[in-house]
Amino acid sequence: MPFPAWATDPYSLLITQEEYEALPEDVSKAIEVVDGSVVVCESPSPEHQRIMMNLCYALKAARPSGGPCIDVLPDTDVYYVEPHSHISDKARRFTMRRPDISILHCIERGSKLTSADVFTAVEIAGSDSRQRDFQDKKAEYAGQRIPVYLIVVLDAEETINSVEEYRLDWSGRSYQLAMVHRDVLATELPEGMKVNVTFSELESV
Repeated sequence: MPFPAWATDPYSLLITQEEYEALPEDVSKAIEVVDGSVVVCESPSPEHQRIMMNLCYALKAARPSGGPCIDVLPDTDVYYVEPHSHISDKARRFTMRRPDISILHCIERGSKLTSADVFTAVEIAGSDSRQRDFQDKKAEYAGQRIPVYLIVVLDAEETINSVEEYRLDWSGRSYQLAMVHRDVLATELPEGMKVNVTFSELESV
């Protein structure tokens, strides 16, 4: 029986930033990259996408007038600037995640979005992504010093059960649970963004 490619060539599982950026869009949109390793992403459900778009509208409406330029971007590549592991600088590899929603200080046209630009990351966690969103991404986003992380928790019927709000603790490297929202997401995000939206509004067609 022939060996799989990775058994004889471990580097076949790795991808560089240049190789990633050369991929066709339909391929690149189906993966994330962690320390150079490809992570395949599941296709989101219509319910997931509806909640994501409605939350984007609510977050855009929450931007204060007269303040700094704030952007709200769904499903956009975020390039990590901080090492997310203990790998040495010489061996460190490309890492890119794609939060369901990134809230950020506006960047120049044509620039790559980095974790240093993002001040709130949002993930919508269904049963198929719960471990990744609650463990892997939670640790990574904290390591990237993103101040706020919101997890929209879906139940088995893909309606919103809760929204968990995490904030960086005193160390600046770990998240602490600040609030579990039920029925309504009511909070103040960095830069004076006051959000108040019901779960039913987020689920509406």
